Amino acid sequence: MEQNSEVFDSSSALASVGGDVEFLQEIAGLVRAAWPALLSDIREDLAAGDFSDLEANARLARAAAGYVAAGRAGTAATQLQTTVVRRDWAGAKRAIEDLEGEVAKLQSALSILRTPRGCRDARRPTLACRPQQG
Repeated sequence: MEQNSEVFDSSSALASVGGDVEFLQEIAGLVRAAWPALLSDIREDLAAGDFSDLEANARLARAAAGYVAAGRAGTAATQLQTTVVRRDWAGAKRAIEDLEGEVAKLQSALSILRTPRGCRDARRPTLACRPQQG
């Protein structure tokens, strides 16, 4: 199994929000919630042959990845954008598949930023804390 640090850089993500774990958790939640619709739009753009919207959505995907320091998803989104600019449909299709794979890994990796119910100390975004007894 891949390490979360290979999918997103929690230290960089945390530094980008000034060390505010709760804010990072909010951002990660928004990013996680946005991906399904964004990927659906990307697939629809490809099916419709809409280069303009596909390029715009690839740019949004790159930005979403950047918000949580997800380098591999960002690289996949950049590759998609590059293939669209070149009007390379076959390359765009492969790039979308790569992006979907990276996003699936990212969604799983970002789940560590959730605060479990009953958790009293969520200051560390890399590990879920255990509920306190008593």
